[in-house]
Amino acid sequence: MTNGNAASPPAPRWAPAPPPQWGPDSTGPGVPAERPRRVSPKLVVGVAGPVVVLVVLVAVLGLVWPGFLNRKVFDTAALQQGVLTVLRDDYQLDANNVACPTGQAVTVDSRFSCSAEVAGVPKTITVTVKSSDGQFEVARPQ
Repeated sequence: MTNGNAASPPAPRWAPAPPPQWGPDSTGPGVPAERPRRVSPKLVVGVAGPVVVLVVLVAVLGLVWPGFLNRKVFDTAALQQGVLTVLRDDYQLDANNVACPTGQAVTVDSRFSCSAEVAGVPKTITVTVKSSDGQFEVARPQ
């Protein structure tokens, strides 16, 4: 028994979700729209200002004030040759193989030790920095 009316499929018991809505929220007139957040100019100046001042201060001190970022150090080879010259010419010693520490700062009144062979015997030589332009004094070997 077929009826002229074909049996239609039963209706689903669930409904598809509505498509996503784009645009302003339509929850009603009582809800204000959210405004995009703006950064306060006072906040920018309050945070960025001290940072800029600090960077400028470090740059100026690093370039102008000697020794702040760049220390003045002795050229090790020239220092060793100078010590050897003093030992040979001024003290009239048979000196060889002078070795001084590398990276020695040119700081007035600072002292450091170098080593040398004097008449084949290892000796210690105290060097005292006398001026900021690298003048130094060599003590008699110990």
